[in-house]
Amino acid sequence: MLTSTGMAPLRTARLTLEPLVAAHAEAMFELLQDPALYRHLDWGPPPSVEHLRSAYGLLEARQSADGSEGWLNWVVQCDGRCIGYVQATVTDAACWVAYVLCSAEQGRGYAREATGAMIGHLADAYGARHFLAIVEAANRPSIGLLQALGFREATPAEAAPHGLTATEQLWVREASGGVEA
Repeated sequence: MLTSTGMAPLRTARLTLEPLVAAHAEAMFELLQDPALYRHLDWGPPPSVEHLRSAYGLLEARQSADGSEGWLNWVVQCDGRCIGYVQATVTDAACWVAYVLCSAEQGRGYAREATGAMIGHLADAYGARHFLAIVEAANRPSIGLLQALGFREATPAEAAPHGLTATEQLWVREASGGVEA
């Protein structure tokens, strides 16, 4: 399994991906209050800064309590401002990737750049090769981002073990090395 308690920042041409810590809660709370972010997600905004700080504190462990999952989370920053996050939940079999970018910054390629940097880092630094993402079928921008990063829609046989809802799709990517952002 891939885990790291000593995560380093990642840098792209326009972004810094800073390892998520509880101290990011204040900067991220307001950004995460935008209802538009949750149109295609199964949860809503965090109820308080304290709740978010507590959740981020748990993620700082970088792994589940039983050690079966690695939790690698980065805050995406542009010009020193938090604009979203990328994350990988890592198991022995795969890296599950996810991303959220604030509404005001969508459509500028930041999510692709940040997610590509994360995938490239996981492939290069840890040898990760099997990446998965679940997306709502109606979330065309997210599907486009995954396609741009070399993901393909899973076959029904690949998707079956994951208990997807009728509106969810599984996307997969087999990496041979780093991913260009």
